[in-house]
Amino acid sequence: KTMVSFGTRNTLSIQTDSRRGIGAARNWVLGKFNEFAKQANGRLSSFIDTTTLQPDGKRVDVVLLLGNVVATLKGTDPNDNRIFIISGHLDNMRSSPIDRIGDAPGANDDASGTAAVIECARIMSKHNFPATIIFVAVSGEEQGLLGSNFMSEKAKKENWNIEAVLNNDIMGS
Repeated sequence: KTMVSFGTRNTLSIQTDSRRGIGAARNWVLGKFNEFAKQANGRLSSFIDTTTLQPDGKRVDVVLLLGNVVATLKGTDPNDNRIFIISGHLDNMRSSPIDRIGDAPGANDDASGTAAVIECARIMSKHNFPATIIFVAVSGEEQGLLGSNFMSEKAKKENWNIEAVLNNDIMGS
């Protein structure tokens, strides 16, 4: 319900309003992750991972500050460098990927997937795992997997040892 209440979560929507748009949604998810960090004995940290994208003439029509909301639950085994990723996409859209103003509830696509990521972070942050788990609500899925591409390029550059990815999209149906 909270995700729907932001009106639109289009990646191109407003980022500075505390109650509407992609910025409000990102900050809300970050707040949830930070809340869970309090029960994780210093093992869970979160931030909004950003990059600036240029217009592509198709689905991005302005310079865009893209942000993925990331929470990392550090593994307990210092010799285990595996990473498991649990993801969903934060953004939604109406019939046009550049409609940044019109309401688009996106309860199923993909507030439901983001809710699954948040719930996994809530439950799993109370437990210890040998490997690291990254929970992420990516942005820009509706503009062409922009947030996922940004994260995968970062993972490649930093040589992450990704064991598995559980992507949650349209969990409500």
